[in-house]
Amino acid sequence: MERFFSRLKEHLNLDKIMVGGRKKVTTHVLLCLIALVGTELAVEALNRQEIAA
Repeated sequence: MERFFSRLKEHLNLDKIMVGGRKKVTTHVLLCLIALVGTELAVEALNRQEIAA
């Protein structure tokens, strides 16, 4: 879990959120999570292609 939170803070800049309001912060965090999951899926797909080749 600590590695996950570290990635959110360091790579997605969630330690310095510049939006105000609960709704905007929630939206910002969810978009960051979607970006993180999308990146992990892309890396997995590339790794599978390299193994198959």
